[in-house]
Amino acid sequence: MQAGVIGVHHLKIWVSDLARSRSWYERVLGLEHHISFEDDDGVVRGMSFLVPGAGFQIALRENPDLAKALSGADPFAMEVTLESLGDWVTHLDDLGIPHGPIIKASSGHAMGFADPDGIQIRLYAPEEEVRAAQVGSEGVYRPGPDPYLRENQT
Repeated sequence: MQAGVIGVHHLKIWVSDLARSRSWYERVLGLEHHISFEDDDGVVRGMSFLVPGAGFQIALRENPDLAKALSGADPFAMEVTLESLGDWVTHLDDLGIPHGPIIKASSGHAMGFADPDGIQIRLYAPEEEVRAAQVGSEGVYRPGPDPYLRENQT
């Protein structure tokens, strides 16, 4: 196959309130505003942000119906180092953002928290030794209860 993918350009997240979500994502993830998108009526309902050090962008698009429909979903995970997961716990605690514990996941260690609309954001630190132990030679991971769900966050 000649066609291929070389990376991730952006992730789009639907939000119910663009101003609120912009403030939250800039504060929590350190996003840097890149582009605003006006609709035909002249109202800005979309924005793109650079994710410092990550090589991709996060786009926020105001659409309350889609944001509500996606509440509780976990559409993506951002890769971090195992060492930085503890720093994330401290950062989220300092901001008063509820989050789940750091857990062993299918292929490493992970933790999660929710944005203002309830979309679950996962931070994932891959580790080959964990993947080998959790998945095994048959390549099947059998998880228990989801520790990231909002009602389980501490």
